Amino acid sequence: MAVDDRTRLAVPFILRIALIGALAGAAYGYFAATAAGGSGLYGFERGLLTGAVIGGLLSSLNYFILEAPRRNGGVRRAPFLLHVALKSLIYLVVFLFGAWIGQRLLPVPGVGGFEVGLVDVLYFFAISFVVSFVLDLNSLIGQNVLLNFISGRYFQPRVEQRVLLMIDMRSSTAAAERLGEVDFHRLLNRFIGDLTGPIVIWKGQIHKYVGDELIVTWPLAAGLKDARCLRACFGAVARLADLGPVYEREFGLTASLRAALHCGAVVVGEMGTIKKEIALIGDTMNTTARIVDACRDSGELVLASAALLRQLTTMPPGVDARPLGPIPLRGKKSPVELFALKEAKASVVPNGADAF
Repeated sequence: MAVDDRTRLAVPFILRIALIGALAGAAYGYFAATAAGGSGLYGFERGLLTGAVIGGLLSSLNYFILEAPRRNGGVRRAPFLLHVALKSLIYLVVFLFGAWIGQRLLPVPGVGGFEVGLVDVLYFFAISFVVSFVLDLNSLIGQNVLLNFISGRYFQPRVEQRVLLMIDMRSSTAAAERLGEVDFHRLLNRFIGDLTGPIVIWKGQIHKYVGDELIVTWPLAAGLKDARCLRACFGAVARLADLGPVYEREFGLTASLRAALHCGAVVVGEMGTIKKEIALIGDTMNTTARIVDACRDSGELVLASAALLRQLTTMPPGVDARPLGPIPLRGKKSPVELFALKEAKASVVPNGADAF
């Protein structure tokens, strides 16, 4: 995946946030100008411009820097409250810069310099804090989980067609015994962080961490589009291969994975009382877990069900599928037809993935 492709994936998100910012800025500018006895139309125009600039800059900062799952940490690795505070200050600077751009391009009649009132600063800071807090809270509990809780989308369980990708670390038990519990936690956290970049790029939703296992899901159409589920999987494989020397230096071993891909109906719904989560249950989840077991038994790194591959319109460049036939899986009455997936070329990891 070239840098241009990666940028192409970011463009819709940035444009969407810029549009939201423009509408919010236009509304604020209109009412603020009207309340001050000025021209509502002028306030509308300047607010539209200012909001678009702020929305575009903030979304770009978040996508490429602040919210990118960087391997080297930075602001993203700070404790929650410190992270919120630092991002709020960064957002405030962006808001003030947007206001400056708005006044430069659409100056207030009779005012020569840059003027931002205390009310504007307080408004900008309040918005920056709320935006930063919500984004960080969403990161804590998972992608789209906060929105789903607020909207009540899964208050009543519903059946959805999903693509599932389950990844676990190979030889994790031996690594834990060799490193000890604290260093193994560092290894596992590093492993999960390094896999996150390719998954996020290809629109995967990280559902849950279970020990050394990572569960990723897509709505069926989204996961099949451009073979995103396979691209995310092999992007993760290539990412670990590229970072092999780094793992050797830090942990004295290389990290590798095994992965299972499957699709089908899952029941999605809120679960729990004191601690709530949005759970995915059903035969599709169980079958995918059994396919991971089949990876261990067969020695294959990546297995995918025929049910998934038959719905794909294309395979990612450099990925070959070898049929294994119907394979008996533990706990399943009927064998499941599986394919072993391998890379025929060097890598399908996105260029510039070091930014993640």
